[in-house]
This record gives sequence, structure tokens and C-alpha cells, in this order.
Amino acid sequence: MDTALLLQVQSTQHTGTSAIEIALTDRMIDDIGWAYYANISVGSPSQVQAVLIDSGSNELLFTAANATACKTRNGCAGGTFDVTKSSTFDVVTRGGLSIGFEDSSKKKGDYFTDEVQIGEISVTNARLGIAYEVSDPTGMNTGIMGLGYANNEGSNKSEPYPTFLDALVQSGAIESRLYGIHLNQINSSGSIIFGGIDIAKFQGPMTTLDCLLDGGKTATEHKLKLDKITVNPHDENSEELILSSGQVPHAVFLDSGNARWFVPEPVYRKILVLAGGRGVRPCSEVIHGAFDTTHFQLTFSGDGLVSNTATLDLHLADLFAPKVAGNSGVAADHNGKPLCTLMVEPSGPGDISAIGDAVMRAGYWVFDLDNGQISVAQANMEASSSDIVKVLKGVDGLSRAVQRHFVGHQVSASGDYLFAIGPDPSFTSSLDRRFNNAAATVEISKASAPWPLIGGLVLFTVLFTVLACRCLGGRRRQECLLMV
Repeated sequence: MDTALLLQVQSTQHTGTSAIEIALTDRMIDDIGWAYYANISVGSPSQVQAVLIDSGSNELLFTAANATACKTRNGCAGGTFDVTKSSTFDVVTRGGLSIGFEDSSKKKGDYFTDEVQIGEISVTNARLGIAYEVSDPTGMNTGIMGLGYANNEGSNKSEPYPTFLDALVQSGAIESRLYGIHLNQINSSGSIIFGGIDIAKFQGPMTTLDCLLDGGKTATEHKLKLDKITVNPHDENSEELILSSGQVPHAVFLDSGNARWFVPEPVYRKILVLAGGRGVRPCSEVIHGAFDTTHFQLTFSGDGLVSNTATLDLHLADLFAPKVAGNSGVAADHNGKPLCTLMVEPSGPGDISAIGDAVMRAGYWVFDLDNGQISVAQANMEASSSDIVKVLKGVDGLSRAVQRHFVGHQVSASGDYLFAIGPDPSFTSSLDRRFNNAAATVEISKASAPWPLIGGLVLFTVLFTVLACRCLGGRRRQECLLMV
């Protein structure tokens, strides 16, 4: 049986857009939480592999069919690569792969080249990893698609080599080292767009931030400043859990390969109190009362003294997920009620806080490696279709893409902000969550309230200001755009 099919991951390509869409499927992984996978193929003839989507690393790694761990009872979920069956397999560096991850998993093996296929797109110039020795605390032992910077490779930081994302650009499949990711709600298919974004998957303004620089020179990781976390408990006044000073910014690492949200110990203790002092409780309790009426707002900023900020809203209930039992089913209490677990953990002393899927599900994220930027908007959890827009290379590729797509009807783009100005827009004022106990799924429906009609005056004002700003240069243009 092909274990890759057990993950039920589908991939599709939007032709004619110079952007590639891959469907993502989440899966419960032991006590680690939920992880997101995509199907790709490798070799000639092609062999289907389900790979973990990981913005926190950047090597495209596969598990060898003859890896020792795959011969155990648990095997290797997601499929394995039999190099002896590929006519295009070629070893580049024997024994060169040796990498460890934050969850204590390890992979050792060779670097090689071969044909990789996503949808109808084939790439042959990427250097890949094949692991013959794998150690994974989850027991999954799947492949990994790392989508970080080339100069952050775990095995060879001094001599960076093209990543898979680089290879997509070099092959002409996409124009920019950029991807938009929408994880979606638990137990629903998400998507990742290489070389573009999906307009239908976010709502409200999208804000672009510069990644924090490594040594003040260049971006090497997907890191931002988390200026503050504001919590609005259901029965108390709002409180700021984190407030960074200008001198000591609180750096956070955006990591789609990590299921949890790691926060400083004092913040964790406060969130645990809000959760009633218990990290595990019946899912039926999570969707009612304080859990669904306690709100968090995260405020991010980028590198530099003068920077705009982005906000992301979520509920306490968003930070819970169905708890996994030992047989990969859903754990239940003594009354048979499915249990949910809090996907928040304290970070170690001196560690950079990591924002994983528990928080990332609330947003639509655009990682722009060409320009060292991250853009974020509130996710549209009710999107039932796609609206793919390709992004060209250049410092304003993202804003130009959205502006070109929406000119005349929905969105005006300027500088670092993308403004939603539809004739009849709506926003979400509340979320109605219903955990389906039998299937351990989460359904999210929105109660919407209409915005006041903005009309032609606002549209004219924004467009006029944007055009005026473009007549300025340098810092004056930046300051002008920030005022829009």
C-alpha cells in the first residue's frame, strides 16, 4: 500500500499564471500536534512523496526506502524514495547530509540530484537530500520541504547552494522567490502558492514587514519583532502580555513545520490561567464561554527604527486542537468525550520564541525571500475558491500584483499596505466554532456585519494619495505611504 496516499494530499497547478498551487493537508501527529503536508514526486519514473511544509528549514529531504526506521512496525508515513528505481538519480555528495531539528529529529545520508515534479512542473537543477538514517520522535519519518533562505542550510552555512525554491525560479517555473501560505482551519485543506498569492484566502489589509537582519546585514531567517500580545478576557479588561522596548525587541520565528506556539514562561502561565489552569480539556468546553470570547491580538513589526506594524487576531479556542491518542486517533476522557490540548508551550531561557501552526492558521502569510520580507493578513476561513495572482520579481512585486489584479473594482495597493475597498465588503465580528466530536474536526462559520458603504470618495482619496506618494522618493516616499 502506498503510504503517501494515506495522507490524502492533493496537488494542483494553476496554468497560465506562472504560479503553482499545491494543496496542503493537516494530520494529527502523536502529541506533537498537527502538521501540514503536500504531495510531490521525485525520480524517473516518478515516485509520490508526502513532505512536511517547513518555513523553518530549507532543504528538500526524502526518506530512503531502505532506511532502517522504515522497516519497523510503524514504518515511514508519506512514502519513501527507492533510488534504485530512478534512472535520473545521481549522487552529489555521499555522506554529506547530516542535520538535526528542534524536535530532536535527525536525518543523515547523501545529497543528490534528480527530477522533482509539482503538478505539471518539473525541476531538475535542485540539490536534494536522501536520508538513510532517520530519527523522529513522532514516528512519522516523512520527507521535508524546507522553504527558508539558502544561507541557513543546516549542513553547509558557509557555502550556500540553491534551494528548491531557488531552483523553481532558475528553471523559469516562477518569477520570484516568494510563496503565499494558507493553512486553513483544522481538518480542512490549505494551500501554498509558489510565485504568487491567493487573493481569495485573506480578508482585510495585508501588511508587509522587513525580516530581522542577521548581524545587521541580510535576512537569513523568517523572523519578525513581536511588539505586544494583547489579551481581552471575557470578563476582564484588556492586558498586554508582551510589550517590547525599542532597545530589546522580542524576536519571533515563523515556523510552519512546528505545530505549537512557544512563548516566554510568564506569558505561558498567563495563557494557562485563561485556559482554566489545564492544558487538556474536553473539546466541547473549548467552544463555549471564555474560550470563544477571550481574544488575542498579536502586533508585529519588522527590522529598522521606522516600521509599520501588522496585527493578527485570534481566539483562545484557536489555540486548542484535538488531542492525539497513541493509535493516532482522538483521545477521550472517561466519559468518552474527545479531548483538546492547548498548543502553547514555554520557550527555554534565551530561546527565540517560535510561532507555529497554532497561530499561523489565523493568518495568510506571504514569504518573500527576494526582498527579505513577510506579509500577513487575516485569513479567510470561509474561502471556497481560489483567485491566484502571480508576483513578479522586484521590490514592489507584491503590491503591483494585487494592484494590477484589482484595478477598477476591489483593492488598491500602495507601498506596504493592500487596502480592501469593495463596494459591499464585510468583516468578521465573531466566530461560531463547532467541534465535530465524531470526526474530531473543527468547523468555523462567520457571523458577518456589513461595513458602512465607503463609496467613490474614499477610493478616489486613496488612489490620489498613492499617486502623489509615487512622485516622491526615498524616505519621504516611505513616510508618505505609511500615512495612507
